[in-house]
Amino acid sequence: MTSPQHAHLTPPRVAAAERPSFRYTAAPDRLSPFVSSPAYQETGSGRAAAPPGAGGAYSLAALATWFTWPALSTDLFPAAPWAGLERVRHAPPRPRGHARPGELRDRLEAAVERAIGDREHVAVATSGGLDSAALLAVTARVCRRTDRRLLTVTMDIPDDRGRRPKTVVDRLLEFLGLRCPHLRVDAAPRRWPEPDWCEHGPRFDGFPRLHRGMAELAADAGAQVLLHGSGADQLLEAPGYMAARLLGRGSLGNLAAYLRDASAGGGPPLRELTAVLAGRLNRGISSALYWPTAWPQRTREPGSALLTEEVHEQACAWEQDYRRESARVAAEAGASWAEALMIHRTFPYDVVVPATELPEAAPYYDPAFAEYALHLPPASRYSAAYENEYLRRKRLVADLLPEGIGSVLPPYRQRGSQSYARYWRLTRVEPSLAVERGLLRLDWRTRCRDTFEVATASAVELWLRGAEARGARVAGIGATA
Repeated sequence: MTSPQHAHLTPPRVAAAERPSFRYTAAPDRLSPFVSSPAYQETGSGRAAAPPGAGGAYSLAALATWFTWPALSTDLFPAAPWAGLERVRHAPPRPRGHARPGELRDRLEAAVERAIGDREHVAVATSGGLDSAALLAVTARVCRRTDRRLLTVTMDIPDDRGRRPKTVVDRLLEFLGLRCPHLRVDAAPRRWPEPDWCEHGPRFDGFPRLHRGMAELAADAGAQVLLHGSGADQLLEAPGYMAARLLGRGSLGNLAAYLRDASAGGGPPLRELTAVLAGRLNRGISSALYWPTAWPQRTREPGSALLTEEVHEQACAWEQDYRRESARVAAEAGASWAEALMIHRTFPYDVVVPATELPEAAPYYDPAFAEYALHLPPASRYSAAYENEYLRRKRLVADLLPEGIGSVLPPYRQRGSQSYARYWRLTRVEPSLAVERGLLRLDWRTRCRDTFEVATASAVELWLRGAEARGARVAGIGATA
């Protein structure tokens, strides 16, 4: 093991064959791109493989990709952390717009039933937001019809406007006429241990200890599965660049409201015009305009200033692969800007792994439901009939709830940046092993741009400690454990 006083030494170069890469492969069937359970193959041979449960060699170059923009901003599990192993990613399809919106409720109910399986007691994680509210309403229908027990559990973290989720969820339960138990996890992270270690890599939970608190409370109350509302934003929310579609459908009321909503953020109407004009340009020029317009974050310099020089180079190469592959699949599909946006905000996706032994599931990400949802017509995702921009852009989700839901839920997308920063001030882990192994710089703290990087440094450190406690060793660069 390298001693701390030698941690500043430059590690040897990574062999080219060990550099992580991102690539899409052709999907063997229509549901393959929507399967979120991780699958792996050996680098080079392409043979199916599995991560080691104990022992094995991990790659610092691969772990460096967890500090890139795709990982920090999209909850994407980037490169597999194990040496000689790569995650299989199947190329996404072009959204075709042929799915029927009238089937949404039945399709989601079927997804909930698949998530529940033969279990008799179901918990739903509720945040006070629209997605979990719709999931709760649909799950309650399933439980009533199949004579199952239901409870809900809330991580009671105040949003940036001071609104507490438990208060909102209590009102929601009353509005829906539900008398199920409602469990509360208060914002006291030190009360709960860290979630279980996972061989797939560092965790992406925003509040890992509180996630564990939800799972433990639910299990103690008898729940046999915990459902989450992840995926509705990616699969059901109206994308940008829809002005031409709404106009083409003669939806002048929707078009006027859509442009007003776009104006509220400052500047998007110009982007809408650019998207219309881009359809008349050749593919190369259109693509060159799309990326800085739709994803300005993706045009920034790749990599992270926290990384040592050698692994920074590998992280940059992986992120550039990711950008090229993202552009390629949209271009080869002949996607419009709206369709490209739907592809890039959805794929590839990963769901948060369970925090304990209690099974967890995200019905919106059920492969059959997700495949259906991606192909819903873009224009069907927006409606001027709702009273605020949040509901208008998420009309498909709002339609799953009774009329009047706008008077119960907050009229905005909940943000908890202050609670997030407080959580990580209390629970951050000093990444001493990550520094010692040659992943992070000694002065990583002064280079941090935001809490997301602090959280990632903590998550990677905990994963490294767990891996080495199970006999894993570092491969490629750095010291050998």
